Amino acid sequence: MLALFFISPEILRADEFSVGGMAISRPNYEGADGKEVDILPLLDISIGKSFFLNNERGLGAYFLKNRAFELGGSFGYYESRDEEDDEKLTGLDSVDDGIDGRIFAKIHLRNYSLFAQIPSDLSNSHDGTLYIFGADYIHNPSRHTNWRFKSSLTFADDNYMRSYFGVKEAEAVTSGLNRFKAGSGFKDFTLDWIYNVGISRQWGLRGVVEYKFLMGDAAENPLVESKGQASFGIGLIYRFSSRAFKFSSRAFNYPR
Repeated sequence: MLALFFISPEILRADEFSVGGMAISRPNYEGADGKEVDILPLLDISIGKSFFLNNERGLGAYFLKNRAFELGGSFGYYESRDEEDDEKLTGLDSVDDGIDGRIFAKIHLRNYSLFAQIPSDLSNSHDGTLYIFGADYIHNPSRHTNWRFKSSLTFADDNYMRSYFGVKEAEAVTSGLNRFKAGSGFKDFTLDWIYNVGISRQWGLRGVVEYKFLMGDAAENPLVESKGQASFGIGLIYRFSSRAFKFSSRAFNYPR
């Protein structure tokens, strides 16, 4: 993945190569009441018409892409969850960071779209799989400004739920939390709002607001301090192109 940073911008499609960074305030872990502020990268790189690297889908390729439909696969990164992240996690096993494999599809209906994405762990950190289904709406009030509203529903399998929301008997002893056996089911319903504005030919700003509502065992386990999870951030983007700044509609999704 790092090799992409050594590819000259001239061999990439100039209107599809942007990098930047974002300061984001988000929960310490999924279900936490406390928050942290992190600086995260913003990437949107395309190589030809098939290959890409971006925050939403990771590093991958399209199997099929036209104005009405997208189908592809990719590799994505997810972060670790450690005891040091929050006092509530003391005594619980850590979940290491890792790589997942993703299959995705998207149907375009003018400014609206329907999408599905299935990320499955490849690093044996949680061995779980998520099934994400959603819809979004994109509005372009001007050539240099757009915003995107997205809603999604996530189903998680047993392995994922046990790793992130379960409390084993040994962990109950070391953490002081009640033992909890988490099972598969709908994990969350999420709303995202992403606003992009160009401030020059090559520089742009991005704002993100997200609200996640935990469901089922993800909401009722002893780890959860808040079922409602709010995040917000602001970022700066630089586009390697001599053309006027025009944002991609791809949203910023932080790996979590």
